[in-house]
Amino acid sequence: MTRQYLVLTATCLGESLMLVSLDDGAIDDLDLVLGQTHHQLGEAGDELAQRLVRAAKLRLRRDGGCFQPIPGDNWRSASYEAVLEVAPSLVPEFTSEITDRIWNTLEPVLRQHGRQDVFGVVVEPTIPPLPDVAADWRARAEQHAAIGLPSNQARRERADGGYPMVDGLTFGSRAEVVVYELLVNLQRACSPHRAIAVMPLPAAKLRDAGVRTPDFVVLGNGRAVVIEVDGVHHYGTTRKADDADRDRHWDRCGVHTVRIGTHHTDEPASPQELLHEELHRWLFPPN
Repeated sequence: MTRQYLVLTATCLGESLMLVSLDDGAIDDLDLVLGQTHHQLGEAGDELAQRLVRAAKLRLRRDGGCFQPIPGDNWRSASYEAVLEVAPSLVPEFTSEITDRIWNTLEPVLRQHGRQDVFGVVVEPTIPPLPDVAADWRARAEQHAAIGLPSNQARRERADGGYPMVDGLTFGSRAEVVVYELLVNLQRACSPHRAIAVMPLPAAKLRDAGVRTPDFVVLGNGRAVVIEVDGVHHYGTTRKADDADRDRHWDRCGVHTVRIGTHHTDEPASPQELLHEELHRWLFPPN
């Protein structure tokens, strides 16, 4: 189906709306339609759907069906679907509920542009470009494997060896593994727009404190929390003073420290409740 380019002006929700007669492959015009949909979602206060639309590209394609533009006659025209192409990591965020909200806004915008033949929306991941690979890629791969991948994760523990590993990550103790598993459970329970990232034993350079390796750093909502798993050796006077000094350096960075005693990890329900409360308090504070 071919349509000639045409610019009109109409009124939509009290504002001027540029109308274009959309050709199936009109990339710039389809982006305009997506921008108008983004604007309408913002007017409705749907910030989550608006953010997801901003990260998408729109195209139209035939869905294999047909419809009668004028009911009762013998003319049938091909029907289409709107395709939102997004990064693969964003696809899970397009739940059926959010996709329906986007379609309820996108459909009337398309119709005002003369596309009454679009009957639904689908979300698909973009296909990343193929990488440039040298002819000697096998030799290079073997060389990298022999050297090993660089990592600041658990640098001391990896050097010594013999420490527990989960998901390819190294931990300083079994108690840290318990806390990691609790954090992963909380991570899975979080809704997509409240996602958290869990970083065990990362190396960090702090001002006036050299390089420090907190047991965990958890990221979410543009904020961070340090989690320390304290064994019995942390309860001596000297070590308490050292821990307080470490916490003070993180406080200067605007990062709160949560401390969990290893004895609590024997009963995971207790630290799980604490972690849930502290992460929500410091990463997702009420407005």
